[in-house]
Amino acid sequence: MCLRSSESFPYTRTPTMRSASYHNKRKPKTQTHLRILNLTRRRILPRAEKKMEMRNLKLFLENQSIRRENEALKKKALLLHQENNALFSLLHSKLSPVSSSFLQ
Repeated sequence: MCLRSSESFPYTRTPTMRSASYHNKRKPKTQTHLRILNLTRRRILPRAEKKMEMRNLKLFLENQSIRRENEALKKKALLLHQENNALFSLLHSKLSPVSSSFLQ
């Protein structure tokens, strides 16, 4: 089996075909720049997440404090309302006999 030099093997590369390593070596600058940005973003995100978690925790604790204070103020308002009703009933009972005496 003799092959002529002009014949080509079906598995040989043509000038238009390039190996994968050639394409990997020749990355455009934008791809390289984006890769650097992605790596930087991966480093920054954990810091930003920690910062966000701390802010969230502080807001949660402040919210709990406000809720406790709100509950205490509600109890105080209820007691004041009850006291106000009791004082009005006393005032009404004191004024009732006086108003009925004027009617006679």
